[in-house]
Amino acid sequence: MTQTNAASGEKTIDKVNEKVMIAASDPKELDRFLSKEQNHILKLTGKVLQKKITVSDDEYSIALLAVSEAVKNYDRTRGDFWSYAAFVIKSREIDYYRSGASKIENEMTVSPELFNGDGADEEQDRALQHSINDKTAVYVDTSIRDEIEDLKEKLGEFDISFFDLAECSPKSQKSKNACSQVLKAIFTPPPLIDELIRSKSLPIKKILERQKVSRKLIDRHRRYLMSAAIILEGDYPGISEYIPYAKEINAV
Repeated sequence: MTQTNAASGEKTIDKVNEKVMIAASDPKELDRFLSKEQNHILKLTGKVLQKKITVSDDEYSIALLAVSEAVKNYDRTRGDFWSYAAFVIKSREIDYYRSGASKIENEMTVSPELFNGDGADEEQDRALQHSINDKTAVYVDTSIRDEIEDLKEKLGEFDISFFDLAECSPKSQKSKNACSQVLKAIFTPPPLIDELIRSKSLPIKKILERQKVSRKLIDRHRRYLMSAAIILEGDYPGISEYIPYAKEINAV
């Protein structure tokens, strides 16, 4: 690559990285970014899985969630955004295959080197992905696509974007623990979920009576908490796997 082409490539990467930083703090920009980059996400996911992917495939829905997650967690020290996003996509796709393929016992590693252009590593990863495809083809649960479509429609009734779940999710362990306590308060008998759904708002006063949590934290994560409560109340077993304390809440 000539110096001119190299410089041009670096500028393109910097421009994309800048857009990602903006999208990370603005839900509307995130939706716009994901929509604009649809073809890129399809191609990248196809490269990861070594097969053609369309927007109607479950793998695309998983990849979309993965890119949204990557946008939220990205920082410039990770280098090129799309290399990092590819790593997240690959990790989530393998998680997805495993969730529907519990009989698979072989440990599968996730290697970001595939996206650094090393031919030898690409060959190894191709073999890995073919193994994943072959071993999981029978077990993949195709219901998650229906879950995602149904959830989009349900959250729309609350004026919440599907991607708010990733955008407003707690990041620090302290915030995660606090959100877990809020969700426990919502589902502790007598549950508050019916009131939440009926009023389309969090019953904050009653939550604070049940758990000692910060009102400010509830306000900050309102959309996430409402989304998580709707997921836990509804028939979304696949998506609920992305809520780390789902099992703990369901045990209440």
